[in-house]
Amino acid sequence: MAEPDQTPPHVPGVESLSIGELTSNNASEESASGNVAVFCGHMFNAGSEAEAALAQRIRDQLDAHDIAVGFGPLACGADIVIAEELLSRGAELNVVLPFAEEDFIAESVLCGGEDWLPRYHACRDAAASISFATPSDYVGDDNQFAYNTLYAMGLAVLRSQKRKCDAIQLAVVSDTFASFSSTGIAGTKADMQLWQNLGRDTVSIAAGAVPRDLKFPERKAITGGTRREIRSIIFADYKGFSRIGERLLPDFMNVIMGRIAKVLHDFGDHVEFRNTWGDAIYAVIDEPRTAAQIALKLQEELANVPPGLIPEGAVAGMRTGVHYGPIWVGTDRITGNRVWYGGEVNRTARIEPVTPVGGVYCTESFAAALLMDNYTGCQFTSVGRVILPKNYGEVELFRLERG
Repeated sequence: MAEPDQTPPHVPGVESLSIGELTSNNASEESASGNVAVFCGHMFNAGSEAEAALAQRIRDQLDAHDIAVGFGPLACGADIVIAEELLSRGAELNVVLPFAEEDFIAESVLCGGEDWLPRYHACRDAAASISFATPSDYVGDDNQFAYNTLYAMGLAVLRSQKRKCDAIQLAVVSDTFASFSSTGIAGTKADMQLWQNLGRDTVSIAAGAVPRDLKFPERKAITGGTRREIRSIIFADYKGFSRIGERLLPDFMNVIMGRIAKVLHDFGDHVEFRNTWGDAIYAVIDEPRTAAQIALKLQEELANVPPGLIPEGAVAGMRTGVHYGPIWVGTDRITGNRVWYGGEVNRTARIEPVTPVGGVYCTESFAAALLMDNYTGCQFTSVGRVILPKNYGEVELFRLERG
């Protein structure tokens, strides 16, 4: 593969953190007061008397649980009302959106009426941060909302651990509204189940008789047997490969790629897809904890490279990027084989070029997924925000190591 456009920045004095300690870089928060909330709730139309009563119930719960920091999206209805109440009490609002903002506004804000739009922008503009689970378009996939929920929850828990405080879920619910999407993987009740399955507490707030006459934009159905799944993604390549002599390429295939093949084989069906070209490998893994184990095992197996496979005067070895997100799975129309593809796959491919030889870098969303999976077998060192090659933006990255 091509050599990277740049190297990652050196960050002096970074601190190694276990997954239970991975947080923002604001060390002063350890003495901060107030708790952290991740919020969700039903969408509804604006301006009713029932909404005013709901806002009061939200205020009461924010006071009762001393909420100082909130994480969540800004859909019409409960999300925006909670965000407004957080801001009115001087709390920190962190907005977490599932996909491109223009699509989110069309799908989840304007569906409740034009009155929500200025309120959306007011909350967004006052927020301390705005994060995107993925910057891609909305493709009519509930996995995009489910992924965003997991991401927001992970960020909330990470922040609460830094502040040494509680993390709770605030959920505005109604017995008369549908609580799940048509697929059952998104929606308020799905969000509540995910949080509670982790042994965490949900504060339920009655929605009341808020009006719900939502009008969603029409979306073209995805056909051809293609579907979306949330998976862990690994990309790795061998720096220095282009300088290995022709006579040594069989050794590279047998030794380096042979060791990689054994690691992937040892994890069996957890590896749902694998591919290789030249010195590069690409794998899709079913769960974050297994992806972390595979990435670290690959580096351990390749720690001792035969001298002949290290070109004279060159730095040689594997560099690995790991990510977690929604991707397409379907049929490769050329080969007829199953194939996993999409923007999050491409994003992962941009991470390994900025990873140092012998290292594993992962994204913030992968770290959050590990936390929500309650995996403690690794630790992280922040390398800060890194600009990815080929105009793939700037992302927060962490060096992944054994715990």
